[in-house]
Amino acid sequence: MNANRLSSALLFAAILFGCGQALAGPLDNWHWRNPLPNGNYVADTYVINGIVFTNGTFFGAAAFGVVATSADGIHWVTNSTPTTNDLNDIIFANGGFMAVGNNGTVETSANGTNWVLQNSGTSANLYSVAYGNGKYAAVGGPVIASSDGVHWSPAISVLSGAGQIAGGPAGFIAVNGSDQDYFSADGLNWTTNTLTVPVTGFNNDTLQAQIVTYFNGDFLIGSYIRATSLSADMFIFSSSDGVHWTTNALGNTTTDYTIFSYSYFMTGNAQAIAGGTVLDSDFLQFSSNGVTWSQTNILNISVPSLYASAGAYGSGTYVITGSGGVIVSQDGLNWTNEGNLVSPPPVGPTSTIYSIAYSNGTYVAASSSSFVASTNDSTYAVESNTPSLVSVVSSGLGFVAVGSNGQLYQSGDGFTWMQHSSGTTSNLRSITVGGNPLGIGGTSHLFVTVGDNGAVQTSASGLAWTSRSSGTSLGLYGITYSNGQYVAVGQQGTVVTSPDGENWTVQYSGTLSNLTAVTYGSDGFLAVGTGGTMLTSPDGATWTPQNAETSRLLTSATFGNGYYLVTGSNNVVLTSPDGVNWTSRNVGAMGGQTLYGSGFLNGCFDVVGSGGTILESDSVPPLFDLSMHSTPPNNVFTAFATPGSNFRIVWSTNLASGSWSTLASFSNAAAITVWTNSAAAPAGGHCFYRLVSP
Repeated sequence: MNANRLSSALLFAAILFGCGQALAGPLDNWHWRNPLPNGNYVADTYVINGIVFTNGTFFGAAAFGVVATSADGIHWVTNSTPTTNDLNDIIFANGGFMAVGNNGTVETSANGTNWVLQNSGTSANLYSVAYGNGKYAAVGGPVIASSDGVHWSPAISVLSGAGQIAGGPAGFIAVNGSDQDYFSADGLNWTTNTLTVPVTGFNNDTLQAQIVTYFNGDFLIGSYIRATSLSADMFIFSSSDGVHWTTNALGNTTTDYTIFSYSYFMTGNAQAIAGGTVLDSDFLQFSSNGVTWSQTNILNISVPSLYASAGAYGSGTYVITGSGGVIVSQDGLNWTNEGNLVSPPPVGPTSTIYSIAYSNGTYVAASSSSFVASTNDSTYAVESNTPSLVSVVSSGLGFVAVGSNGQLYQSGDGFTWMQHSSGTTSNLRSITVGGNPLGIGGTSHLFVTVGDNGAVQTSASGLAWTSRSSGTSLGLYGITYSNGQYVAVGQQGTVVTSPDGENWTVQYSGTLSNLTAVTYGSDGFLAVGTGGTMLTSPDGATWTPQNAETSRLLTSATFGNGYYLVTGSNNVVLTSPDGVNWTSRNVGAMGGQTLYGSGFLNGCFDVVGSGGTILESDSVPPLFDLSMHSTPPNNVFTAFATPGSNFRIVWSTNLASGSWSTLASFSNAAAITVWTNSAAAPAGGHCFYRLVSP
């Protein structure tokens, strides 16, 4: 729901519909159906920068926006997320996952597989994230905090450049490589504390606090100070409140190397483990209480330098990751190098897919070289090699697909296909099925396909086709049918309409941009095209330009359960309840794909495109929503609902009372209902509105 204006007298009650919760809607959750596991394949090594273990699985935040998963730390599956920015850290807290990364990336997930990109409010790199005292906080260039993981605020802090943060019941501790630690109870307001040690640094070097964690009721900080030009003293601090610290000098021993650095803490198996690098070797230190620590244990692994950045323990296995790959151990002492994490090439058809349709339990997609089909919209396979086909439609008779040079194929089940003559050699661009008022062929429906040179072909059966005169010689690229009207669009803003598929009239669209697709929905016809061109029309004859807020090529348009959906080049997906107000959707296609086709199939939206891309949304329930607009002295409401439904607009002046009064009732309503409230609001009070059914 949207509230365009909140005044002192009137408050729109969005929370009554759950909009205050940090939950993503079905149009924000998309699933790769082909190729698998995803189509954002990058032939490269994925460095895991952060790792967490929960629910029997290791989850690793990696380069290129990848989240990798593994049950044993050895065999990994890489999954794309809605970003290609490197991810630097990942946590599981408050019942969900959160990952942060470069360029201000913040992502959330309920299951670690399907991710939603959030607006962090910053474009600076984020290196670490934590949850404490009921809040989230992330550090890097800035410090940002959130109560729900969705809405973020910049902190009031002198802290900058922090590399790590940890959270506990008291709040947060962050470190930035200096001799200071930073404490905050809420992630927004921070205080500074100087860490002191009973030694003097070489040439007055200061302590460097590098890593932090929360373990067994205490915050722990790993730090060091150079003792000589060739050695360093290591110190691990502990505190139960984040304010008062106890120093452990690890037996006052020193390293005998010039290069020393702490990199990470990991916890598990009733131990805290501090890890880092000494010269060109990686080391670990173990503690069961956070106070008494083992001496530096140089890891004996086949790779000379792992340059570890993160570690986790789960299911009896220690896993450490770094730029040198992944190593695992059962006892924390003997380690096996498992090598670099490399994503296997995706599995499934990879030819460009232009269109998709569904009928009787079968999904069929038309591609540049074949038909691909699936019975579950999860696993697709090539069923038949064909010339380039660009559009497929389904009806009670099965499927019909069209393509280059007038190619036309028909199938009853989506698996066995027969070629038929379309009656033209022009490239066919789009096909639809609609009403047949002329009774051609004795059926109630009519297939109509359009293409280059103004080609229009019709058929009642999908087998025998007749050429029609469209009234234009310009190319026609898209066609749809609704409310007794066929509408086709094409080159240089061409629009032609027909009530029967046989007799066509050229209409004025008001644009010279190429129009690539057209559909019909709750607010009439919608046509899209090059340069972000978008037009709406109530009847196919009178067209109004709309602002798509993009200059990308728009390639397809479809409608389902109250939403228009438009796709385009470079992963563009837009949705709207009215064809006027649009929301950009991140579907997880981050490989620069052009999404050529879309459809509302079996209760979900599917989009298809280059590289064999097939993506499916969550199931989309019928739209039932209410928006408020201010037009003094009255307030105007727009209700969105399934056409023909019954509903009421009700209001209340006191939510605690649970009392609601009906302002207006609607029966057999249209998809979009605009209503003006002429009743005055109570003096000095607040009014809450909601949409209820029936």
